[in-house]
This record gives sequence, C-alpha cells and structure tokens, in this order.
Amino acid sequence: MMKSLFMAFLGISGGITIGSAIAAFLTLLRLIPRITQITETNEHIRLFEYVMMLGAVMFSFIYFSDFKLNMSKYLCIPVGLIMGTFLGLFTSALAEVLNVIPVLVKKLKAKHELEFIIIALIFGKLAGALYYWLGIMRVRSLF
Repeated sequence: MMKSLFMAFLGISGGITIGSAIAAFLTLLRLIPRITQITETNEHIRLFEYVMMLGAVMFSFIYFSDFKLNMSKYLCIPVGLIMGTFLGLFTSALAEVLNVIPVLVKKLKAKHELEFIIIALIFGKLAGALYYWLGIMRVRSLF
C-alpha cells in the first residue's frame, strides 16, 4: 500500500514538473502567438491553445493505455514521412529561435559555409533517424 502511494506521488510530481517545463517552454518561445501570426489567424488563438491542451491530454491517455492503431505498412510510410517532416521542421525552428546556428557559425568563423552546416545537420538528423527506425540499433530493456 505504501509503495503504491509513493509511486502515485512520484508520478504526479513528475507530471507537474514536466507540465510546468512545457508550459514555460511554450510561453518563453511564444510558440502559439507566432503560429497565429504566421498563418494570419489571430482570431483563432484560443482554438490553437485548446487543441494543444487536448492533444497533450489525449496522447497522455493513449500512451498509458493499450491503444493500438492497426495500419497497413503502406499507410505507415506517408504517416512516418509527415511526422518526420514535422519533427525536423520543429527542431530546426527551435534551433533557429534559440540562435544555435548563428552562434555556431560565429564561434567557428564559418560565415560562408552556413549552407554546408545546415545541410550537414539535415543529413545527420536523417542518418540518425534511419539508423534508429530501420532497426539497426537494438535497444535492450532495462527491466
């Protein structure tokens, strides 16, 4: 009984910590206002916020349940490409917002090689994703 209470407390504490970190992350980067500004849909800012919250809650429940989506392997290919494109664009935008690339270029004094640095980052991300998702890397269970 005591172990169950401790695990529940630990789970709630971790959830609050991660939730606070994500909220701070989204607030500091002003992600939702920036999306509405780019898409010129400022009147729908509340909708964007509600959809993000709903998505977070929904996928948390899906993650912790036995939900399975049976798709054919041919449908998984475009879905994977779309998800990979989104993740790549999101991480690139995050790196740009946090000025990672300009700082790297300035430190390396590689102003004229910027396009090669970006291409190297893209191919590095692609190679890492292929290495992971094609099953070359075998992850052993810790438990």
